[in-house]
This record gives sequence, C-alpha cells and structure tokens, in this order.
Amino acid sequence: MRICLLQVSPNDSRDSNLDGVNDRSDLARYTDQHVFEDRFIRKHQAKQDLNLAVAESFDLYINYLWGGREDGVAGVDAVKYLKSLDVPFIGLPSHLLEDREIGFCKNTGRRNVPLIVRSRRPSGDKAGLVECSVCADRKDGSPTAAVSDYRCTVIEMGNTPVALSPTIYPVFLTGQGTALSRVENPSLYDGIRQVAEEAFYSNDMHGCSWCTVHIHTDDGTPSVIGIDLMPPIFLSEAHHSSTEDEAIRASFPGGHRALINTSIATYFLRHRHSQVFKHVGIEFDEVAPRYDALAEGYYINNVKEVATKYAYDGTVLDLACGTGLVGRFHGEAQGLDPCDAHNASRFIGVDVSLRMRDECLRHGWYHKVLLGPMQRVVTAYPDAVDHVICMGALQYLDANELSLVFSRVFQLARRSFTFSADEIPESYNDAQRRRGRAHMHSIDHLAEIEAYGIPVGWKMTDRWRRIGWKSPTSGDEVYTTIFRFERI
Repeated sequence: MRICLLQVSPNDSRDSNLDGVNDRSDLARYTDQHVFEDRFIRKHQAKQDLNLAVAESFDLYINYLWGGREDGVAGVDAVKYLKSLDVPFIGLPSHLLEDREIGFCKNTGRRNVPLIVRSRRPSGDKAGLVECSVCADRKDGSPTAAVSDYRCTVIEMGNTPVALSPTIYPVFLTGQGTALSRVENPSLYDGIRQVAEEAFYSNDMHGCSWCTVHIHTDDGTPSVIGIDLMPPIFLSEAHHSSTEDEAIRASFPGGHRALINTSIATYFLRHRHSQVFKHVGIEFDEVAPRYDALAEGYYINNVKEVATKYAYDGTVLDLACGTGLVGRFHGEAQGLDPCDAHNASRFIGVDVSLRMRDECLRHGWYHKVLLGPMQRVVTAYPDAVDHVICMGALQYLDANELSLVFSRVFQLARRSFTFSADEIPESYNDAQRRRGRAHMHSIDHLAEIEAYGIPVGWKMTDRWRRIGWKSPTSGDEVYTTIFRFERI
C-alpha cells in the first residue's frame, strides 16, 4: 500500500525537538510491505494542505496531528476536516483530541474521583516518552507523585483492546522502567492489563490504534491515573527505544511489522462492506451438504494427518472449521463417539457459512460453532484456548488481515497453533474471475508467513509440504505447507 503520514509542520511548533526529521516515526524501518510518504500540515493552512494530500490518492492516511486548539500545531480541527473528506485514515481521532484538550480521563479502578490527564508530544525525552500531568481536580495543575506506578500499552485489534506486558516504574514517569513478569505476580500482572483494557473502553478510545495507560496500585488495587494517546513508537535509529517499543518487541506477536499491518487491517475490517463475507459464505453454503465428498483425496488426507498427528488436549479453537473434519478425525482416531465424556478435547469452531456450521454441529464433535469471518471473530474472542487450528482458509485473508489473525491467535493460544498455507497459482484466480467469482480470490501467503517470523516465547516444531488439493475450476494442483508452533 502507498501510505501518507500526516505530520505536524515543524515550522509551526515552538518545540525545537520537532524540527528534525529523526524525531518522527520511521515506519519504513520496520517493513518493506508498504511505501510511506510524509506530508506536513500547517495549522493555519490545514485545509489547503490536507486537500493537496488527499488529491494524491494514497491508499491510506496515518494521522500524527496532535495539537489542541491552543497549541501552535495542527490537530483537532484539522482531523475533523480530514474526517469530512471521507478518506481512509487511522491515528488520533478528533474526539480524543478534544477530550485531551478538556483534560478529561474517565477513571477505571477503585478511586471514585475522575482524574485529569494532559498529554503532549515529547520534549527533550530521549526515549520519546509522552509527558503526563495528573491532577486531583481541574483547579490543581500540579503533578501527583506516586510510587510503584505502571505503564501498560494497549493495542486496538479489530474492536478489541489488547493490553501488552506492563512496565513498572519506581517513581511516576522517572527512571528506567522494568518489565513486569507474570510469573512473579500473576494477579497483579493480569489486574493491570484488565484495568488498562477497561480504560480503553471507558474512554471510548476506538479509532486510537494504540495508547499507554498509566496505572497506580493502592493496596494492591490498580487504578488509572492517565492515558497517553498514541505515544511515539516506530522511532528512527537516532532515538532510544521507548517503553512502548520494548513492550511491542517483548509481547506483541510479530512485533512492529505485524502491528503496522494489524492497525491497517483493523481500519478496513471496520469499514469493509459485509457483502464480501456474505458472498464467500454463500459459496460454501451451496456445497456444505456434499463438502466432505468433494474434498475427498489430498485435502481430506492432510486434514486427517493434522488431526491425528498432534495432541489437542484441552480447548481447541478451529478457525474455518467447515463440517468439523478435524474434531471428527481426532475423536474417531481415539475410538470415541460424538459427545463422549472421555474426550479430552473440547472443540469450538468458527466459520463464515451458516450451512457449514449446521453440518459441523450435526456431526456432534463440536461444543459450538461461532458464525462469522475469522478475522472478526478471533479478534473479539475473549478467552484463552489451548490450541488453535486453521486448515485451508488463510488464502482468503489479505496480508494485513493475516498479521492481525496471527498476532491474536498467538495471544490466545496457550499451547499450540497449527495451520496450512496454500500456494495459490495466479491461474486459479484467473479462472475464478472468468466465472464471475472474484470474491473467492485467494492469496499465496507463504512468503508473508516467513516474514512474520516466530514470536517470542514460541518455537516451530513441525513443517511439511505436499499437494493440498486439486482445483475443479482451473485444474491446478495446489501445494500446501503445514506449520505447527508450540509455546516454549
């Protein structure tokens, strides 16, 4: 994609630290998937500057304009105008900039008094940290000191806020932070993450791709004392890594590259017309009653091997479960019957086709099947599972959605993630287009999976390649690669 980065004009700012290009985010340092171009927006010529940027017809705009009405740089009014131009953009929404200008932050936790946060961009801080003043009421402008404070970065994935590993600071916003280990204090670790996610919801942060929540613990109870709106990350080599950058490296599967794609996918999923998903679901509705017979051969054999080769004790989330072949083959290999109380595996399916869901449930091996596209369901799925499986469906995602799904799966799965990646030839897509089925366009994601890499705390334990299926549309023999990842 060709992406425009909307930056405040350095000439507008009274802060000399904004004069150099090295102070800006350098997304190209982390990925070569997209082309990034800066466009500088002046506060008093914002409409003209934005009109020109929009006239260049970028695929996406990322908004880094942060100024309030009293600031010397473009911000809230410019973002409101940008929204009126009806172009795809991610970044700071105008309503959050207005809330920040008022100084309002809804508190989450035990404290009953609404606290005030005033955030601004970096000023001389080498780590690129956002300064934040917390006040007990609107008349008191002095910072509130606290001991053992925490910062927790929250990433928006679909409509779901997902908190990363918290960082502890011995004194509020001073000194070097230290990553909080869940092993040492799981209750505190989980409590901080939960409060950070609740703060995202409470303050209607949707549209803010990431934020950092400042949290203080009083008698072991976490409560919010401030929120930084999209603090600087993706910094250039001239800067030390920020707290957010370190949290992303340590606890966001796929790292910065995947985060860029996740933010892009989140926007387009929110604005994508659901008709595309309906068309795909209808295609599979039509074949659902005879799907198992049509898939006989290469595909069935590969699914059977995946279902019987690996252990799946516990809860299994089967993405694009179809008629439930994985759960069925796994149970039958152990000599079990559907709904057998001795089955150590509890299968939960996800599928975009209503008829496929009905077929799956009819066989009796699945506890339930969630209806919807996997990229929406998996980001909204609230509970950890032991295993995640996805056979024969990743090709229907685009590259950004693949990162979104992978990063969320690696967060949800406690033990393993097993999936297939099909090597789709262009002749297959050509044949689909000729038949008027462009909505069934498929993508070879093998190179993208290699680029995604192995997340921190995981290892690849198996990988094998063979013919996956033969297309009745084009006659192509499509090869597939099976990947198995397990937690270390």
